[in-house]
Amino acid sequence: MLTEYKLFFDDELGEFVATNVETGEIRRFTAAKKTTSSRTTKKKEDENPNPQITLEENKYKLNSAAVALMGVEPEDKLTIKMRKINGTMVPVIGTNTAFKIKDGNRLTKSFTVACRGANHDALSTYGTLFDIEVNNDLPGTFIMRGDNGPVIVNDENIADVELPEDLNVDFSEVSEDSDIEIDGSVFENLLGDI
Repeated sequence: MLTEYKLFFDDELGEFVATNVETGEIRRFTAAKKTTSSRTTKKKEDENPNPQITLEENKYKLNSAAVALMGVEPEDKLTIKMRKINGTMVPVIGTNTAFKIKDGNRLTKSFTVACRGANHDALSTYGTLFDIEVNNDLPGTFIMRGDNGPVIVNDENIADVELPEDLNVDFSEVSEDSDIEIDGSVFENLLGDI
């Protein structure tokens, strides 16, 4: 035998009310809540309010505060350059657009960037945990302060080397404030057995 009911939903109580059309009998029930699988895990939220970058084995990772400060998104290209600031060499990070270059490594969805080989070794001299701060000298770039401290540059200890007269190298556009980077191997190849 089929019994006809009218079904209503009570917003205040969050339950369904079924009323028997013939007898007026009322039945109340709640809908079963959808359960989530125990296999799904919620991503751990980064609660550190200080913008920091952590150097790992073959990459570096930006925390949420660093991502917000830098205004970067996944797929942006980031690069790190060494700059002399107040007599010390410090790593400076920014997008390829801020440095006005085309190269750089892509930021992943988990806010990591590849960093291997010589670049990793150079950065590791400054430490593995970096606080970042706005670089007022170049908009869109940020100074990285490592937990090992800065590398002090002492210009007095740099020896002058006399170059052979037949060596054809033009350094006219290279200055202390120049963005041109010259790898030490370039000099090794040019100078040979001097």
